[in-house]
Amino acid sequence: MPEGNTKAERLRALVLASTFPRWQGDTEPAFVYNLCRGLQADFDVTVLAPHAPGASLREEWQGMEVVRFRYFWPERLERLAYGGILPNLRRNRWLWLLVPLFLAAELIAALRLVRSHRPDVIHAHWLLPQGLVAAAAGLITKTPVVITAHGGDVYGVRGRVQDALKRWALRRAIALTAVSSDLARVMADLVGGSRGSPRSGRPRVEVISMGVDTQRFRPDARDERLRRTLGVSGPFLLFVGRLAEKKGVRYLLEAMPAILGNLPAAKLVVVGDGPLRGELESLSRLLGIEESVVFVGGKRQEELPPYYATADVFIGPSIVVSGGDTESFGLVFAEAMASGCAVVASDVGGIRELVREGETGLLVPERDPAAIARAVCALLADDELRRRLAAGGRSRVKRRFEQRSIANRYARVLREAAA
Repeated sequence: MPEGNTKAERLRALVLASTFPRWQGDTEPAFVYNLCRGLQADFDVTVLAPHAPGASLREEWQGMEVVRFRYFWPERLERLAYGGILPNLRRNRWLWLLVPLFLAAELIAALRLVRSHRPDVIHAHWLLPQGLVAAAAGLITKTPVVITAHGGDVYGVRGRVQDALKRWALRRAIALTAVSSDLARVMADLVGGSRGSPRSGRPRVEVISMGVDTQRFRPDARDERLRRTLGVSGPFLLFVGRLAEKKGVRYLLEAMPAILGNLPAAKLVVVGDGPLRGELESLSRLLGIEESVVFVGGKRQEELPPYYATADVFIGPSIVVSGGDTESFGLVFAEAMASGCAVVASDVGGIRELVREGETGLLVPERDPAAIARAVCALLADDELRRRLAAGGRSRVKRRFEQRSIANRYARVLREAAA
């Protein structure tokens, strides 16, 4: 157990999340898991997450209890969570039939854990569905609730009914956090008060991002053997993320012909998987760039540091999709910056929280392959600029987004809520 308060002083936290590793070595994003590990210095942590085919229903990881609730039978049809609930719903409309079952199952599981574990606080990641479930569980059991919004739950779920549900949940939380200032502003509008000085009885929205382990993601993780393995002989361009619409990878592929016109030996390595992988691979063939693009699939978090540290430029071409969903923060940008990799990013959502134009990276308009190509070529043509931006990026991440300090900030919010 990590060092922290004595057993007598320790508090208990129940964490609700829909994105959480399904098993050891999973390629599912691990930022909630990493935060929970950091919270263990002060809390006994129990995590409630959706079940997935092949996952255990209950297990212990590094001293935290992980419980996964069933919401449909047979288990092979439990396909609502993981890979993103919103993208899954857009891709398979029939999954909407699972939403009421998912909500009911999660609420029942949460109530059982509250009654058996007596947590001092419930921490819900994502306003919908976990924030809604946590608010209901807190109302029934009188347990304080903290809600953290991550983006799609606020940007991408809109409508009169949805906004009413979000508002109901937000106003029943003791504390609210958002991973970026842009997201906090939208939440404050929903809850009906100002982020800085809320109306009486309305919780303030505090901006606390997810954190990055700068001891894991660091420049000296560079590995020249990776270049040889990937067949990279010239400039190494990198994308890491889920291959879904809002990541905008098609615009990066469309920028590649212009990049290759200037730098024929450049190679783009795409790390990640998702519903658009087949479509993107087909697009690379259609553009005639398949020899200069490598799709390597999803990677475990421990496999990522050498990719970031060895790449010359990381590109995140995110967009705002129809319905409003977009990047709220973009943890992969922070991981790349911590690894000393220069960054090109779309100027959307909460990305500018990390990427400051000309200071920690270059920002380009969304859906603009020509702008992406110009920015990438500018960085590759100017070693001094690339080094300066890379150094500025790592410095900013170490100052503002170090995992331990982020965990301490969340621990403070949870302690205050529990009190």
